Amino acid sequence: MSAEAQPSQRSRAALSLREPEPSSSQALAAYRPEPSLSPEKRALVAVDTRGQVVPAWRRMGSQLAAYGALGMLGTIGAYTIAIGDPLIMVLSLVGTAAWGHGILVTRWLERSSSLILQGKLDEAQHVLERLLHPPWGSDGVRAHAYLRLAALLGRRGQHLESVDAAADAEELFEREYPPQPQFVALSRYSQVRGLVSAGELADARYRMSEIQAEDPPIGDFLRGQFHVTELYLALADDRLALSETDLLERSKLARDTTGAEPLYFLCAWGLCKLGHRSLGKDLLDLGHKHCGEPLDQTLPLLKRWVSSQHPRP
Repeated sequence: MSAEAQPSQRSRAALSLREPEPSSSQALAAYRPEPSLSPEKRALVAVDTRGQVVPAWRRMGSQLAAYGALGMLGTIGAYTIAIGDPLIMVLSLVGTAAWGHGILVTRWLERSSSLILQGKLDEAQHVLERLLHPPWGSDGVRAHAYLRLAALLGRRGQHLESVDAAADAEELFEREYPPQPQFVALSRYSQVRGLVSAGELADARYRMSEIQAEDPPIGDFLRGQFHVTELYLALADDRLALSETDLLERSKLARDTTGAEPLYFLCAWGLCKLGHRSLGKDLLDLGHKHCGEPLDQTLPLLKRWVSSQHPRP
């Protein structure tokens, strides 16, 4: 390994694509993106173990089932208290507390995500700090809190601190059972992007090489996040190993997948670098129309390039 690619001590601690469209012009002409979701709605996206977004109706059904089970446990608790059976009383009260704990921390995690997306970072940090300590901070809860803290710190421009928080999340997710590989992957992508934003490109390349050595993600949400990370590093390096067809395939995820909207801009950069400036401009326009992410906070190097290519009033 070259000296440039050697990871620092901090970094150590801490696709199958469809057949291309008949032509590039036809591929872009087929784009009809939906309007961007509000921060509140985007905060409630759930991802399964394959990296696919869980449909809203399924998520709602799970929440209703949890609330129903909580109510049933409370009823059993009231009944056993009335009959005075000490053992059943204890079991029912413990059951109610366990279900109530899970529902409460889930609501707090969702609230922190919504606050981060709305830019209310101090309020979000207050919620997350509560989740990082007893009695709420089990390993699983702390893992999710650290992952959100990484996003919050990144939006403040504290990129190395964000990397550390994402590394803490990864470590906790690795220990979780049953396994949650989608969150392990998201923690790793967050670390690479934080390292790129902080200018630690050698460490970022090393971490990305570890990710690329594993099986590629399957679900569209994880694929979108993987390609955002991959192309953000390529932008920082000013090196591109993808073809026009590869970029157009990746840009489809910006249209179809929540959270992948920065791919409009990243693929525009790639197309411009390959000399396809007209196609790149088309994707830039789509990005300005449909990407509501504050790139100056989340992907500052990309924001700098976008501003230089397509100044906004």
